[in-house]
Amino acid sequence: MKRNDLIELQTQVIDIVKTIKVLDRISWPSSIEKKFFQGIAKGNRPILKFKYEKHDLSEESNALKKLLNSLSVEKATHVFIRESILSYLNAINMIHSIGSKSFEDLSIEEYGRPTHKLFGSEYSHLSTARTILESYHQFDHPYLSGNNEKFRGSDLKKYLKKESQKVFGELTPEFVLSSKMIPKAAAGRTRVRIRENVEFSSFDFDQLLVHEVMTHSLTAINGNLQKSLPLLALGSPRTTKTQEGLATFSEVITGNMDLHRLKRIALRVIAIDMALNGADLYDLYQFFIDNDQSQGESYLSATRILRGGFAGGGIVFTKDGVYLEGLIRVHSFFRWAFKTRNLDLVHLLFCGRLDINDIFLLREEYKSGTINPPSFLPKWYQDIDLLAGKLAFSLVLNGINLQSVEEHYINKGFKLSA
Repeated sequence: MKRNDLIELQTQVIDIVKTIKVLDRISWPSSIEKKFFQGIAKGNRPILKFKYEKHDLSEESNALKKLLNSLSVEKATHVFIRESILSYLNAINMIHSIGSKSFEDLSIEEYGRPTHKLFGSEYSHLSTARTILESYHQFDHPYLSGNNEKFRGSDLKKYLKKESQKVFGELTPEFVLSSKMIPKAAAGRTRVRIRENVEFSSFDFDQLLVHEVMTHSLTAINGNLQKSLPLLALGSPRTTKTQEGLATFSEVITGNMDLHRLKRIALRVIAIDMALNGADLYDLYQFFIDNDQSQGESYLSATRILRGGFAGGGIVFTKDGVYLEGLIRVHSFFRWAFKTRNLDLVHLLFCGRLDINDIFLLREEYKSGTINPPSFLPKWYQDIDLLAGKLAFSLVLNGINLQSVEEHYINKGFKLSA
């Protein structure tokens, strides 16, 4: 297939998949939240019923399947496009199966489940999340200031826009407030949505800047500037782990992963496991309440996990588990790249929206110039020496036996509190 034909095929894919938006299709009606809290206020648990709108994407599915026939199974760029199309087809199947057990099965296939082993580890997502939760109490000491100042969505919008313009200039995405979204913010190439009618903390400003704008928007903008592989501008379900992992890693490496944020990520993994074992909306809500989330956030956290299903449980959306797995996967990739002197490959992470495995698939296309270097890079990655220092120091710390440290202080006469 000639270069122009391959670009035209990708253009067709991009046009087709614009309608394939799983998250938009599985949101719950606002009336459910109102009824839920009315019941909570009265001390009861009303049955919460609603119906999902049916969507028939058979035409899009058939069109994508037809395009698959034109792709080689040997050429790297063809394989990348093929894998992306297959992921979109899985997303279509998820949309077609909303409200059924098949939706959960497809979700697990795409995003995994808490009992799966972490990349390069013998530990499961679930056991790691529980370890994080246990560690949280070790660091949550009374001298943490806990800045209680609150800000409006309009304040956050102004800040993100100002900082984005410094990097992207005329390619800066539009920033809008939205009342119809669950996460605090959601970023794409041309638009960043910010949840309206919610209070933001001072931590949220730089956290959402590095996570949403300087990762999700940045990779989409870089992908859109690719001439030979414009499909890099879009994120399919298969790229979610790496995208969210890179975004969460950026929070850690820039010092914007606060203790409560890390706790929320761990709680979501544990809650997914609870839901897979039969927990309903009320069970999940109480779990988040017991772990110090507000009523509003506890409701939203619980509904995130049951999207695509119903309040009574039985159908679970496992996407929220990718933050923890993705973080560890990306962190491990950076460590490997430094150790093996393959830092040139790390650049590919920012060329567009891809999965870590695509880096090895597309490495020759990058070296040959078929894939252009990223036009924009986050500041934390540009300061590569600082990044290397942080990663190297973390390796040293991994070898410290905390039990030996405790025994040392006990021998010095310090008594641990009960």
